[in-house]
Amino acid sequence: MRIQAKYLLPVLIPLIVVLLPASVFPFETLTVMQQRAIALFLLAALCWVLEPIPIYATSVVVIVLELLFLSDKGLIWFRADAGTPAFGESLHYTSIMATFASPIIMLFLGGFFLAMAATKYRLDINLARVLLKPFGHQRKW
Repeated sequence: MRIQAKYLLPVLIPLIVVLLPASVFPFETLTVMQQRAIALFLLAALCWVLEPIPIYATSVVVIVLELLFLSDKGLIWFRADAGTPAFGESLHYTSIMATFASPIIMLFLGGFFLAMAATKYRLDINLARVLLKPFGHQRKW
């Protein structure tokens, strides 16, 4: 079985970016955390363009990976030693989630989920039938 490039590229390119030494990049002081952020950006961009997984799943994967690799409460292997300037500062996990947990975003997500559920179970059609039933089949009503 042959693996298609659209499944391999979004994983392989960010992995290469993370494993490259910082001296390869054209920036003077690139920290490990910034290098991880670049890799996550590439992962998100490639997953959105090539669509190896659905776009909504890509969004959730990016949030989870940010929490695991960039936050101060992430995986123990990816946390910084205190005072290491080459590593960079970890982001506080509440600041990462605050950008995604805005009340406006949650309101839109709730509306989208309700609309998807209503369409799946044909609630929209049944609701229209119930509301139109008292008016009969005459156009003037």
